[in-house]
Amino acid sequence: MSWLMPTLTRQIKRSETSITLVAPFFERDGFAHLEDVLLSAMERGVRVRVISRYLTDTDSYNYSVLKSFAERADEQDIDRSLLRCVDYTRWSRGTASAQRRQDGATPAFTLHAKIMLFDDAAAYVGSANVTDYGFEHYLETGVLLEGPPVEGFVDLVDFLLNSEAATSVSLTD
Repeated sequence: MSWLMPTLTRQIKRSETSITLVAPFFERDGFAHLEDVLLSAMERGVRVRVISRYLTDTDSYNYSVLKSFAERADEQDIDRSLLRCVDYTRWSRGTASAQRRQDGATPAFTLHAKIMLFDDAAAYVGSANVTDYGFEHYLETGVLLEGPPVEGFVDLVDFLLNSEAATSVSLTD
């Protein structure tokens, strides 16, 4: 997907206030494509919000990848308040807490959307997960939107962040 990374990188570099990444699946090699440019954005004072699933499971792939990112931000003395990670997984009421994990029970509802918002003024909406296969090896589709169509995605992110299924996750010990 030779067009995807330059497009995302360009938008991240242009961002002045906020970047929101909504993705269900992360893996180290995939996130490595975005990590340095996101850290540079945070060094400029840009807020980075990540909405994903299974982040309350400290053994999950997503948690591990994002924790490593947070640790790199700490090593670079980046203001920790610029990074916010939110788990969006709704469990059935009877699901035991020990089963609320990536390799446990099936969630009642969770996200599968792949969206990046840039200053709430541009949005990438596509099919690629934040994995090496999603960014480099699979045929994925996506569009970069600007103007009025972005408002619907801003509203969706606001809904996700304010939903009872949203749980802010601390990536520090």
